[in-house]
Formats: sequence, structure tokens, C-alpha cells
Amino acid sequence: MSAQSIDPEVGRPASQPRHEVGALYDVRIPAGDGLELSANLWLPRPLSDEPDETFPAILEMIPYRKDDWRLASDMARGEWLAARGYALCRLDIRGTGSSPGVAEDEYTPRETQDGYDAVEWLAAQPWCNGNVGMWGISYGGFTSIQVAMLRPPHLKAIVPVMATDDRYTDDVHYIGGCVTVSELSQYAVSMVGMNAMPPKPEYRGAAWAEEWKARLEKTPVWLFEWLRQQHDGPYWRQGSLAPDYGTIEAAIFSIGGWMDEYVDPVLRMQERCTAPRRSLIGNWVHSLPDDAYPGPNLDWLHEMVRFFDHWLKGVDNGVMDEPGLVLFRREYADPEPFPVTWPGEWLGLESWPPSDTGERVLHLAPGGLPLVGGLVDEAGVEPSVERFRHRPTNGTRAALSWGAGGAPNGLARDLRPDESMIPTFTSLPLDEPLDVVGFPAAILAWESSAPIATAVVRLSDVAPDGTSAQVTAGILNLTHRDSHASPTALEPGVVTSVRIQMRSTAYRFLPGHRIRLSVASSYWPVIWPSPFSAEYGLHLGGEADSRLVLPTIGGESVPVPPFKTTPAGLRSIGSSTEEPPTWRVTDDVIAGTVTVTSSEFGEVVMPDGMSSLYTGERLEMTASDDDPAHARMHNEVIYRLRDHGSEVLIEASGTIRSTDADFHMNVGLKVTLDGAPFFERGWLETIPRRLV
Repeated sequence: MSAQSIDPEVGRPASQPRHEVGALYDVRIPAGDGLELSANLWLPRPLSDEPDETFPAILEMIPYRKDDWRLASDMARGEWLAARGYALCRLDIRGTGSSPGVAEDEYTPRETQDGYDAVEWLAAQPWCNGNVGMWGISYGGFTSIQVAMLRPPHLKAIVPVMATDDRYTDDVHYIGGCVTVSELSQYAVSMVGMNAMPPKPEYRGAAWAEEWKARLEKTPVWLFEWLRQQHDGPYWRQGSLAPDYGTIEAAIFSIGGWMDEYVDPVLRMQERCTAPRRSLIGNWVHSLPDDAYPGPNLDWLHEMVRFFDHWLKGVDNGVMDEPGLVLFRREYADPEPFPVTWPGEWLGLESWPPSDTGERVLHLAPGGLPLVGGLVDEAGVEPSVERFRHRPTNGTRAALSWGAGGAPNGLARDLRPDESMIPTFTSLPLDEPLDVVGFPAAILAWESSAPIATAVVRLSDVAPDGTSAQVTAGILNLTHRDSHASPTALEPGVVTSVRIQMRSTAYRFLPGHRIRLSVASSYWPVIWPSPFSAEYGLHLGGEADSRLVLPTIGGESVPVPPFKTTPAGLRSIGSSTEEPPTWRVTDDVIAGTVTVTSSEFGEVVMPDGMSSLYTGERLEMTASDDDPAHARMHNEVIYRLRDHGSEVLIEASGTIRSTDADFHMNVGLKVTLDGAPFFERGWLETIPRRLV
């Protein structure tokens, strides 16, 4: 019987629901500086024949409002975990939700210390067995890693889902040393609005409005500091595990998705951490693996509970005897923005990187037409140069953002319209399958007429009918070719060898398909365009030897555990509605610009059936091929909270405009309470561009 044919709930059991559940709201957890942070707790009740039974605790700490926006999902997850013998603590980080204080920035040292304090407070409660775990997706995954770096004595295990070990290289702010656009605008301006939301009045007492206004006056715009910190350094090392991977002692179970921007950290942590660890990577976008696209999906809660059963309850369930890394190796599927699932199979690897790694090197060769070249196995290509100009608007056939998510944040479509304007290099049809597993890279001999340039490389699978489906991509600000901390300008006219590492992948190219590498100078609207009109030369053959390096692994996959694919069975609480999202690309022929717009709006109804939160945002991002320096991003965000007859309306907006020398930022915030003005402020900031 194969591993996958075993009933996962029998062959790989996890704690079952045995306990009645209680809930405590606005539990005050003391921080080291005297503040009392607000948390919600779901607690299992001891069985009648074990009145002194104690339980492990699981902490999630995020700024995303436990008392309204995330209340329904917190309740469902908290009840589910508590029934299985775990106490779930959902903590609002300081200065957000119902926790006092000021949110000075994301991932501050004080915030991380709050997590340490919360872990130790939970461990000391009479109902706790002294073992604490942390989990979280995205922000909560970051905080689990960051708190684990402080080594709280009672933190035994963490489950970061789609999180990062390196805040500079893998987050929403910068990619390859380039300023992001779509993700930065979505998150940065959204958090201006989110951070402006009030604490829950009944939790903060008679002075709640004064406390809220004081918070509004003191909370900074996080975006400004992010754009001041354009190079790697102490600011980004704060809260980053890299390069000190031995810092964490708690056991680690990392979960990632190939279509999420945080997948590379999963492989880096699996390779470099010294704590007990295992990792899981599926096809998924930035969402939980039970419903994220593309499938196949699985019950991640079952996997998490098995991991916590071992480390927090001491259950000898064999979870650490399973493969250290399980990943999904996908195959070709017709490209579409929101695919339900992709074909392929799960692979099990004992370690990362495997001992039997190899490389397939394909050399870039000229073709019969300008910009249309080949990929060949043999070195010794006749020297030549492919010349192309900087096109800041190229890239709109790919995903809206570097990491995809719910609509409108979809995946790449057929890339051929993009590829028609840039150099492409395509292999002959394959005679046999080729598995690429790891980090592909392009090594390019690049010549630029400008001191600042960006290299964007995309690896695609060309089907027999000519469809070009993106496999992965890589981005590098070429002034960062030697260092993200100390970039240096390019010398115009000088040929420079650069290595552009792509995002990791596990992909099988099928017989009859062709491998394609495209080379561009932009990825709109994912990254901000480099500021100067320029012509580039891609040098092929001879000593230049521009080439594509594909990582391979040999040997057979070890048996993969049978995953539970049926739903976890969380209780449905509250309700939600969504307006149709938008994602449009507009080519203005007269203005010579390309504008990408998107929007998403929706409303959640709270568990009480009366309170509701309406949220949404609109983005507009414009770039020009003829005027690279002048690009623009504008975002409008709304949060409308209706709670027992009262209404809070938050409207935030943000605009970034660039010149060749500066970023000009204009952020506005307007708050009304029951229709009356409560707070209004605007911020203006100009920040010099520093080789970006």
C-alpha cells in the first residue's frame, strides 16, 4: 500500500476534539514597559475525570484587529484548537486594535519583546502545561520567527506560514534592490487606514476616544521610513533572521507556496537553521493551503496540530521522522490569472539542498531575427550583441504583484505580448522531461548607457502551440550587483557580468515543450522603473557567455506522507460579501503611458449579526516608456465600522510620484465618528532616490 493510499487520519493522526471550550475577551497581558496588551483567549475545559488537566498555548500576534476584522476567523480557529486541547491566544500588537500604545513601525524591537513577554505570561498561567507555540501567516509568521530569535524559555515550536527570514530581500518593500509598486501601495496605504481604526470602546473605558485620538496623532506613516531605507543595513537586519540562522532554538515547521513572494525563505531556513525543522511547499498564492489557489489543497491545520502534538504535548507521532521537505513539483498548465489547480506530484526530500544536486546550463545564442535568440547546450557561441531599449511599461502580462493572492492579485497570463518587445531565447523542443528544482539563475553580460538599470529575467515554458507560461522570474537592480548594502553605479558603455537569481521553483518541462528565457529592464507594475532612458546591450558568446543555469536534483523522491485533504471542519461564523474586483491595463496612445488599475471591496458581518466592517481600496499606477523618471502610484483606502449604532469611517489616500532624483509622497487621512469630523491630517515628504 502506498503512503498516499493510507487514511491520513488513521496513519497520521492528530489530536481529536475532546474538550468543551470557553472564551475570554480583552484579556490583559502585561508588557515589560508597563502597558497591558489586549488579547482574546479560547481555552479547553478539563475533562471531568481529569480536573487538573493543563494545556499548551498557541500565540498569534498581528496588527489585524481581533475584535472586528479577524474576529470570526479567530473564533472559528480558536474553538477548533481548544476542542483539541490547545489554548489559542490572539494578541493585538501594541498600538493596534484594542491594545494601547503606538505602532511606531512594523516589527520593532519593543513589539518583538512584547511577544517574548506574552509567551512567558501564557506559560505561567495555571491552565497551561508550560509549553507555548506560535503560528501566523504573513505578519504573524514574521512575529513567530522574530520572537523565537529571542529564545523565550517556554517557546517550544513555531509554525510560520508564508513569512520571511530577511526583511530586505523578501518582503513588500524591495525586490532585488528595486522599490516595489503594487505591493507597497496596497500594504503601506492600507496600514495607514488600518492603524487609524479605534480600540473597542467597552475595552478601553470612558477615555477610549481620547486614547484613540492620541494614537492617531502619534502613529507615523510607516511608508516614509521604508523609502528612506533604500539599501540593506541595520534597519532591515532588525527583525530578520538572516544571517544568524542558529539563533532559533524552537522547532520550526515552515509552510510556503511557489506563487507567494515568501517561498525562498522556506528553503533558506530549511537549509541553514540548526533547530529541529521541516517544511512544506505547495503551488499556493499568499493564502492558507486549505483554500489557496492553485491546488492541490490540504488541511494545513491537521499538519500544524500534528507538529504541535509532538513538540507541545510530547506525543510520539513520528512527525519528525517524515521527510524534512515536502514540495509539489508542478507541470505545464495553460496560463490563466486564477487557476483552481495545477498538475504535478508531491515530492519528499530528506534535506535541502539534496546531496545529488546538479545543473543544466543553456547558453544564450543569437537567432535569425533581432531579439529572437536560442538556448543551446554547447558553449562557444559566436560573439554578438542583442541591443534593446528601456521600456518601463513592460511586464503587465505577468502577475499584478510579485506575490499573488485573492482577486485581483492574480497570476501571469500568456507572456507573448510582453515577449514581443524584449530579447527572448528559446530552446529546441525537449526530447525527455526536465525537472528544475531550486533557484534558477541567469548570468548576463550587460552593457548600459545609463548608470542605473534593472535586469528582469523570466523563465517560461513554451507549449507546442506557442503559448508562453511563466515558471518563475528574477529581478536585480544592477547597481546592487555586488551588494544590497553598498550599491555602485554602472559605468556606461562597460560590459558587466551580473547574476540574477530567480525565485525558487519545482517544475517539470515536458517532452515537446521548449524552455524560454526573456530579458527585460522593467516589470510594471511590480517594481518602480529605473529613471533614465537607456539602451542596453546583451553580449552573447565568447568570453561573455551569457547563460541560463537550471538547478536539477537526481534520485527518487522519498515516500510522501498522506495528506488530509478534507476540510478541517471549522464552524462557520458571521458572513461576508465581496464586490466584483477589477484589474485593468490601459494603454493611453496619446499620452504614451500604461496605467494599471485595480480595486477590491467587501464587507464582513460580525458574529453578533449586527456589527459590520466594510473595507476596500483602489489603486492606479502609471508609467511611460518615453519618460521613465516620471511614474506615479495612487491608492485610496476605506474602512467603515458599524458597531451597535455607531459608525467610524476611515478614509486614507497615498500618492507617490517620482522624478529622476526624488520620490514625492503625499498621504492623507480623514476620520469621522457618527458623521462628524474626528481627525484629519496630511503628510508630505520628499525622499531622494539613491541608485533606485
